[in-house]
Amino acid sequence: MRFNPLRFFPSDCFRIGRALPLSLLFVLLLAGCRQEESITLNFAFGPDDSGTVAALIKDFNRAHQGKIHVVWQEGSRFSNEFYRQIEKDFAAEQPSMDLIGSDVVWTSALATSGWADDLSDRFYDDYSQDDFIASALNSAVYQSKIWGVPWYTDAGVLFYRKDLLAENGYPAPPATWRELREMSKKIMQDNGTPYGYVFQGANYEGGVVNACEFIWNAGGNILISDLSVGSDIDEDPSDLNIITVNSAAAKRGLNEAREMIASGVTPPAVSYFKELETMTAFANGDAVFMRNWPTGYPRLREKAKIAPDQIGIAPLPTSDPGMPSYSCLGGWNLVVNDRISPEKKEAAWTFIRYLTDPAQQRTMAVSGGTLPSLRALYEEEELRQEVPIIGLAKDVIEKTRVRPITPKYMLISPDIAWTFNQVLKGDLTPTE
Repeated sequence: MRFNPLRFFPSDCFRIGRALPLSLLFVLLLAGCRQEESITLNFAFGPDDSGTVAALIKDFNRAHQGKIHVVWQEGSRFSNEFYRQIEKDFAAEQPSMDLIGSDVVWTSALATSGWADDLSDRFYDDYSQDDFIASALNSAVYQSKIWGVPWYTDAGVLFYRKDLLAENGYPAPPATWRELREMSKKIMQDNGTPYGYVFQGANYEGGVVNACEFIWNAGGNILISDLSVGSDIDEDPSDLNIITVNSAAAKRGLNEAREMIASGVTPPAVSYFKELETMTAFANGDAVFMRNWPTGYPRLREKAKIAPDQIGIAPLPTSDPGMPSYSCLGGWNLVVNDRISPEKKEAAWTFIRYLTDPAQQRTMAVSGGTLPSLRALYEEEELRQEVPIIGLAKDVIEKTRVRPITPKYMLISPDIAWTFNQVLKGDLTPTE
């Protein structure tokens, strides 16, 4: 049967090369008339109840139709469970996750496992380190390389009832835990508020966060990275960590947490509280003070039985007056799977650039209730008016600390959570 090229190629494409040799014609036709295949990018991230992430993905796919199509691969809403899902996926010969919304504490583990792509060159080509909140960017750095791009950030803050404090003669929120207990007892007695202070004490990652904050704000620490040990860092990275939790200051911090329950200011049930239970108690008007994330503020304003102007936020108290107050850094970074093709890595970077663009960061703040990772947005008066929590959280965000930086973090994290939970229940003493 005689071959007829017109059966395979559009006539318009064929017409342009009528006078060319058939072999050269084939090359030109295949190069110029073939449609470029769209790259499918699996983006692994937990649920987003606001619907903002889904809307952003839809807009991105519309703008990049025929080139890149992002599929949201939804993971668990609990950080430690989501990490186990990532572990299971990367144990496969061909992991399905191309781009990961990574908890800020996972950087060193993902990097040393060979799962994260080194983004240092790309980052410095397109960003400046001053573009981002310093602590947010530091959470994406391990061994002087950048393994992710900060997406949005968070920090532990003290929510309080401005109206109840004013009614009882307190012009400002407490600066120390002792002041918090004293204020709580008076307001509980005079106003009948059931609880003074609620926080996250359950046996999960949120318990680690609260344990760190109690210890830090007593002058203690848990573990620090000593990067001065060895210049080549060829040894086991776990050898570069110094355990510092065995100190009088750390013991004092745990005592502060236990004293909240022992004094009657905090209910014993706090040992089962996560963010939702804590927020519910405060929103119902059952607590004077609450430790939570600023990202919960929009839901609090929508569902609380108390008026928005009755709610204030402040830095977390410390053990002694004048001590620096530290909050635990929360939030998520964008990490690229190191094992995907160069074409997918390019597509992933395009999506990262989109999600970290100021326009999308504003959308996340307004619609999703998140705090931007871009420093400049905290100075935008219009955004601060629309999302008041951004202005309130600005100073706290600048004074955050990262949980212990170690590749073994996901191994030690459950032990910290369990120990803190046992202290709250009275089954372990802080000394033990």
